[in-house]
Amino acid sequence: MGDTVGIDHITLCVNDLHAAEHLFNNILGFQTIWSANDVGSDRSSMDTIVVQRNNIRVALMQGRDKTGKSQITEFVERFGPGIQHVALEVDDIETVCQEWEAHGVKFSGPVKEGRDGFGPLRQRFTYPLFPGSGIFFELTQRRQGQEQSKTFVKSTVESLYQDIERNQTQGVEQTIIDFGHIP
Repeated sequence: MGDTVGIDHITLCVNDLHAAEHLFNNILGFQTIWSANDVGSDRSSMDTIVVQRNNIRVALMQGRDKTGKSQITEFVERFGPGIQHVALEVDDIETVCQEWEAHGVKFSGPVKEGRDGFGPLRQRFTYPLFPGSGIFFELTQRRQGQEQSKTFVKSTVESLYQDIERNQTQGVEQTIIDFGHIP
């Protein structure tokens, strides 16, 4: 059985990434530990900054509209700035995914794998938790053997972004479970 280790990070969608970074770093006492610009595709992307204070990590994201509207822009327009997802750190992502899928949980794409210079990082997004909600879970596995990732990997973040963008362009309105068939 896979266990949840804790909350890996919380991700916030914002209108002004510079202002959000200032709030977290200069007022709330966090420090930027990772950042990436133009993460996404030729259609749309995002700029992201991850801040940390002690064991608390918060990812901040601002959309970049190109030929299409960024999923981050759409999230902010639909729900307002705020929490997009909560990442749960798990000790064995494959086992947790299998357990959840056995109970009907649907994921927006496969497990993404990368490496941050310290160790391996594995991540996977669910669909939104509730109908009409944009909030979803991310499963994150940072430990494998003696190695442990500490930051993020642009390639996996970009791949996760592209899963959501694919669903956005196809008009997919899916939730984590089929709420119409709850026993």
